[in-house]
Amino acid sequence: MKLRLIFISSLIFLSAKVLFSQSDFKPSLIINNRLDTVYGVGNISKNQEYCVFRKFDAKEYTKYFPSDIEAFRIIDGNYYVSKQVKEANGEMKWYFLEFLVNGKIDLFSIKNSGRFFIKKEGEDLLELNDNIENVKEINSKHYAIKDKKYLGYMKIYMSDAPELYPEIDKLDNLSQRELVNLSIEYHNAVCSEYKCINYTKNIPVVTYKIEVMSGATYHNHYYAPQFGILVHIWRPLRNEKLYLKTGIIYSDRPYWRKDDSKVDEYKYNIKFPISFQYVFGKGTFKPTLAFGFPTGIFLISSFQGGFIYSLSKDFEISFSSSLDGLLALPMGFHKEIYNNQLGHSINVGLIYQLK
Repeated sequence: MKLRLIFISSLIFLSAKVLFSQSDFKPSLIINNRLDTVYGVGNISKNQEYCVFRKFDAKEYTKYFPSDIEAFRIIDGNYYVSKQVKEANGEMKWYFLEFLVNGKIDLFSIKNSGRFFIKKEGEDLLELNDNIENVKEINSKHYAIKDKKYLGYMKIYMSDAPELYPEIDKLDNLSQRELVNLSIEYHNAVCSEYKCINYTKNIPVVTYKIEVMSGATYHNHYYAPQFGILVHIWRPLRNEKLYLKTGIIYSDRPYWRKDDSKVDEYKYNIKFPISFQYVFGKGTFKPTLAFGFPTGIFLISSFQGGFIYSLSKDFEISFSSSLDGLLALPMGFHKEIYNNQLGHSINVGLIYQLK
């Protein structure tokens, strides 16, 4: 009993140590200078002058400066892009500017310093300064007077939407919320071709793929044709190669039909498969493994292997085969369920990535 308590306590201690030691690192991505997206875990420095990042399959963290990569993003969180900024002394310095709004006018910030920047197509990156011009004494009280030059800058950049001038004049100070709202209003006023992106909202990076598949299954005394539609759901929170796969599959012959007087009780033609699929590699040819219940018949009982071949950026061909009822086999239930020793399926499919 004591040994068990010691063992459990040690596990809790080690788990807590790992949890707290990695609490500063979050599921993230970087975009390198070749514009490849790499997923892993990391974080950015408070001054936004560098980030620390580790790929999922790497052991060590790497320190990246803005001149090393194009962008860094926390999954479901802040998005930072590499930009050169002119400092007060006139020198140019690299930062990971937080990308706040992507539209006809892009909005950026260095959060902890309260610095904001705007960028319009064909124009240079412009800093909006909230400088104090001087201090005046009125009735023995001292007041800080701001130059508010940013009002003029914003009116010049938004000159094609003069109806927003009253909103600009209301900016007594530089506030992220007000600048974001104003940038979105300006985009909506001058552009109907596309929607601007508000990066201050949590935007999950989720990819959906639709697969139309067909094949044959041996779940009774015969091979039966089947076809269906599957959905591949990918969200790289922990592993960039792991997919959740589910959908519906139909066959005109029953998947499960026990040979006794209660045939109809054990007969069905539709499956609702669900599994976790691991995709190896990033090239044109990618082997795959899946585990769960890809057949939808017996919980955590199937193992599926195959490959995916990319035809283009949007279309892929899949091939897979499964061994079904693996949990039932050693327990002696396999014949009871499938009327054979080894239920299995072979399928091919066409996969399309939704935009």
